[in-house]
Parts: sequence; C-alpha cells; structure tokens
Amino acid sequence: MSKKINLGGGLLIIATTLIVLMIGFTRVKFQEAKTAFMVYLDGKKIGLIENKETLFSLIDNEQENIKNKFTVEKVYPPEGLEAVEYTTYTNKLKTADEIYRLVAEKSTFTIKGYTITIKGEEKDPIYINILNKEDLEPALLEAVSAFIPIDNLTAYIDDMQVEIIDTGKKIENVYFEEKITIKESYIPVDEKIITNKNDLTKYLLFGTLDKQKEYVVKEGDTLEKIAESNELSNGELLIANPTFSSINSLISPGQILNIGLIDPLFTIVEEAEIVEDVSVAYDTITQTDSSLFSNESYTKQKGVNGVNRLTEKVLLKNGETKTLYVSDKKEISPPINKIVVRGTKVSSGINHNPPVETGTDWSWPTISPYVITSKYGYRWGKHHGAIDISGSGFGSPIYSATSGKVIKAFKGCADRGYYGSPCGGQLGNYVEIETDTGLVVFYAHMRNLLRVSVGQTVTKGQVIGYMGSSGSSTGTHLHFEIRDSAGNKLNPCKVAFSC
Repeated sequence: MSKKINLGGGLLIIATTLIVLMIGFTRVKFQEAKTAFMVYLDGKKIGLIENKETLFSLIDNEQENIKNKFTVEKVYPPEGLEAVEYTTYTNKLKTADEIYRLVAEKSTFTIKGYTITIKGEEKDPIYINILNKEDLEPALLEAVSAFIPIDNLTAYIDDMQVEIIDTGKKIENVYFEEKITIKESYIPVDEKIITNKNDLTKYLLFGTLDKQKEYVVKEGDTLEKIAESNELSNGELLIANPTFSSINSLISPGQILNIGLIDPLFTIVEEAEIVEDVSVAYDTITQTDSSLFSNESYTKQKGVNGVNRLTEKVLLKNGETKTLYVSDKKEISPPINKIVVRGTKVSSGINHNPPVETGTDWSWPTISPYVITSKYGYRWGKHHGAIDISGSGFGSPIYSATSGKVIKAFKGCADRGYYGSPCGGQLGNYVEIETDTGLVVFYAHMRNLLRVSVGQTVTKGQVIGYMGSSGSSTGTHLHFEIRDSAGNKLNPCKVAFSC
C-alpha cells in the first residue's frame, strides 16, 4: 500500500509541474515581442522609449530660449545621447517627456556649428566653436591685416603687387605656422560659441572676448606716449585700435582707446623682399688741442648720419622680424663723423671755462650693412631694454662701441641657439664692458669665439667677438644694451646714437 501512495504522490507532483509549465509556456507564447529604443546618455541606460523621433522632436520643440539666443532653427540632443533599437516583451516603457526631463537634468543640448582647430608643433591644440563657417575666412584676413597692411595682403593674394622701383616691399610668401582646420560639429550650448565675424576676429587677436582695458585721451597725449605709458609697443597699440593708420595719427581729448595687450592665437609668417633707405651712424672722433685747458672742449664738426639703400630678404612672424639677410647695398650718402676737440693743457688751479662736452665717445658696433630689427621699448607685454642689430652677417666682427674695461665675458653656448634656449640666461655668449663714465655696454647672442677676457682694457673700435645667434634666438643678430651705474637700461638710440 505504501508503494501505491508514494507512486500516486509522485504522479500527482509530476502532473502539477506539467500544468504549471504549460501555463507558463502558454503565457510566453501569447505575449507579443515589441520593438522599442533603449536610450543611453554617456554610455549609461536611462530607459526604454517607444519612438526615438518623438524624443528628438520634443528636445527641439522645448528649446525656444536656445533658438532665440543663437538665432538657429533647430536644437539637437546632447553629444552623448543615443537611442538604440531594442526588442522587448515588457510594457514598462518611459514616455518621451520622462526621458526628456532626465536628459535635461543630466546633460546639455547642442546646436549645429563648426569647430576650428589651431594646432602648432609645440603647443596644445586650440579649439574655437563658431556658428557660421563663412565667418572664418574674413575674420582670419582681418586678423592677419593687423600685422600685414590689408592693401599689401590683398595685392599679394590677387597677384597684383607692383615691382619695386626705388624703395618698397614685395611679399614673396604668406602662410600660417600652425595648421588651421574647420569641421562641422554639434556644439554643447554651454560652451563658448562665437556667433559673428567681428567677435571671431577679436578672439583670434586677443585670445578672449572679455572687454579690454581702455584709456581716455588727455590734453597733450600722443599715440606714442600712450603706448609707452601703458607698456605697449607702437605696433601693438595700432593693432588694438585699427582705426588709426599710423602712430602719428591725430587724437583728441576724450577719445577712448583700447589698450589691451594682444595675444594672437595664430602665427602669420611673411617672407618678403624689402628695399629701404637705412641710416648709417656717424662716429665721434676726438682731437686734442694743447692750447685749451683739459676741462675745455668744443665741437669742430657736427656729425651727420649716412644713408644706405639696402635690399633685404626678411622673414617676419606676426609682424616681428625674425631673420634678415641683406642681398644688396648701395650708398646714398656717406656718414660725416662728429669731431670733438678737447684741451690737454693742465690748469694752474684757476677754474677756466666749464667743459662744453664730456662723456663717452661712441662708434657703431657692427660692420655695414645693418638694420635695427627690434627697437628699445615694449613688445608683447615685456620691456626690450636694448636694440637688436641684424644684417651684417653671421661671423662678422663686433666692435666695442666705447673704450672701457671688460667686466664679464661668457662663451659657453653654441654659436647657433634656438628660441627658448636657456643658455647664457637666454642671451647666449656675451660681453659686458664698463666705460670710464660708469655706463655698462652689453653685447649678446655672439659666437663663442670671444676676443676679450675679464679685466682686459679695450679701446673704441676694437674687435671683441663675432656676430652669432646663440642663446634664445631665431636668427643672427646682436643684442646691444646700455645700462647706467644703477642698472637702469637706457635707450641706445638716445644715449649713444641717432637711430
């Protein structure tokens, strides 16, 4: 009997299980599969939705503020939003409105625009979002014209440059040092998006759209004085205020000038041939007269600078000369040396006439031809307390501009350096000479073949070394600097030369 009971119980259990399975099977069989869309935001599931187009339309229709702000007709989903087709048996789908609210809380919507990429060899890429592709070319042209006059640039682009007759400039090549590309993209509306050409030009030149510092013109101001007092070069002030054609343009009290420091996001390289008349500095010759007392002197002959007409091959970056080669020289007029007569007669104690002229005698430190490629003053926010002299050629002699004593001489750098080289404190091989009047004359970026050593006494016109490009340098030139006894840097074109 026990066997029948056990068997019956087993049969009962099996029968019950089959009924359950059949019931379950029947439910699956009659449940229809559905096609839906799984919505992902930045790779994470946020819900199933029946129709993705309904969601995208809702996103677009709900963004009137964005459309008005950017003057666009359509707004798009966030970059990380995806709707992937999905087969499901569940009825638990979210509505388009529910998904929209989740997306709006967690991410930012986008609009269709363009991304400009400016990529240099040694800098991280710069990305600029713009609304209209058509703004890029005119904005670049306007930004570049801050460094190359628009008439010259247009003539070069249109192949309409005139030949140089006496003096002038002919552009041979213009290109960007960086690679500049543009592509269509979907831009999050919380990113910076430039919507017009003028703002794009400003951003390319200043690296920001923030309001720049301003200056109100006062009585007696000139553009040159305003530039110097606000630590700008003349060129930088003109770039920031393109309505002025030259540094000599007239200004009036109350006028507002932009005195922001430019920080261009690009480097425009210009290769050109320039024919120009360049001043040649006169020398100062001292003669003695035994009939005059030692504290007496007079100018026998006034000095007059000469003029050379130079043909130059020049490479400029953002308007600043980086390399210069003189291919031809014609003398227009020779310099006339200044002659100073000084007495040698020893005074018997009576104070005769005070000296007419005292101080340091100067002569130009390089051979001719030469060009001053960077003047004393501000450039790119830093004060350049010297003049840069180019054009006389690599390895040409450098002369002591005065008599004096060598107080420093450094020759540990390669003859040719590179921009940013720290060697010699970035100034490469250099010599410092102290004059009898306490001035210190500094010669830098020389070759390492110095002809003088510390403690040596030199005379005006003596060879002290050779022209090089050592330290942080982009081309052959001499950095010529004058300091007073307190270490203040003086303008060589006012203290020593008329240049």
